[in-house]
Amino acid sequence: MIVIAIIGILISLALPAYNNHFKRSKFTEVVLASNALQRQIEICFYTKHILNECDTFQKVGSRKADFTAAIYVDDIEIINSSSSLKIKTTASAESSISATGDTYILDGAVKSNQLQWQLSSDSTCISEGTC
Repeated sequence: MIVIAIIGILISLALPAYNNHFKRSKFTEVVLASNALQRQIEICFYTKHILNECDTFQKVGSRKADFTAAIYVDDIEIINSSSSLKIKTTASAESSISATGDTYILDGAVKSNQLQWQLSSDSTCISEGTC
């Protein structure tokens, strides 16, 4: 009886950690979708040399459906804000720790004629630990 109780306690401690690890592995698909769009924007920028010419899916030569076809990606969007672009990708509930869907946001800005990207602090995946 004691052995069964100990096994039950160990399972109750390990199961949440396993589920979170499993969700983090699914979140990789969100990161990959963002990176693919990031590369297309970079190609567009280095071809046209104007960031505003690369702020829609049509301008970079793709469709939004190409990126949201992935199982764990709910939404992906390009946001043009003055002198920078943002790629905001929202994960499905199945690959998120939070119920609303973790977000992965990349900020892209032109510095010294180079398009540089960084993970935004507004990304909810940082606080949830999925990215």
